[in-house]
Amino acid sequence: SHGMADARVQSDPERALDWDPAHPAARLAQAQAQADGFLEAILVGDEARIKSLAEENRLDTGNLEIIDEKDVTRAAHVAAGLASEGRAHAIMKGFLPTSALLRTVLDKQYRLRGKNTLSHCAVLDIPGYHKLLNFTDGGMVVKPDQEQKFQILENAVLVARALGLSPVKIAVSAAINEVSEQVPHTVADTEKLIPRAREGLDDIRIEGPMSFDIATYRKPDTAVEGVAGDADIFLVDSIEECNIVSKSMIQFSQAVFSGVIVGAKVPVSLVSRTDSVMNKKSSLALACVLADYYSQNDIWKGEA
Repeated sequence: SHGMADARVQSDPERALDWDPAHPAARLAQAQAQADGFLEAILVGDEARIKSLAEENRLDTGNLEIIDEKDVTRAAHVAAGLASEGRAHAIMKGFLPTSALLRTVLDKQYRLRGKNTLSHCAVLDIPGYHKLLNFTDGGMVVKPDQEQKFQILENAVLVARALGLSPVKIAVSAAINEVSEQVPHTVADTEKLIPRAREGLDDIRIEGPMSFDIATYRKPDTAVEGVAGDADIFLVDSIEECNIVSKSMIQFSQAVFSGVIVGAKVPVSLVSRTDSVMNKKSSLALACVLADYYSQNDIWKGEA
């Protein structure tokens, strides 16, 4: 398995916080992650509700710091404040609308904004594929323009570097494998995005337009130099495309999913309420690996 649930950060455990953390699967994921030693959890929410649900599901909260805040909106601001102060290095979404979460993270008073747009990376461990594959963006930007698409790519490359990949191989998605004016984004990707990426991003290989099958299929026991058959990142042109492909893999191929929002100064672990404990734990692991990479490499040094 290439799953993120086995990840370890090389320094001290990262502090991950969760606001309005009332879902048993999320609590179990955090409890297992803390037991495995790669995070220390802070829960922000209704303490009585958290402890009641934990007791119902036989979860031990003894080693988890809980900050009692019954109002969901105020809990979000408490959590963002903790991240801003450096008391927490990653955030996991609980029972809170994603839009409310992101408004709080982007509130200027917390100084958590990065230079790029926020984007979602779905890093999947897919049975039958020989490495992790990062699908982006299936959770944030509905139909990115060329500038947004480049920033989404930058965010995904940052995740790849945190995972230790070199070079990072990027397939720029399309339904066809050639440039066609009938598929306008293939023209823009070829003329603007791909040359810009090759010039501005170190240690990458980027090719496209490329369909998903070409990006991921290779004959057994054959070496691959290019991107085809060996992609690390599958960069899509719309949120629907990414969402459908990645969720199909999770639903029907039992792929292990790690979801993280990138672009803020702390990674945000974003999972669905229907995700398994494994997927929630794997998403936490990815957020911790990314947070550790930010810290070890001073990624946000010099930014206000």
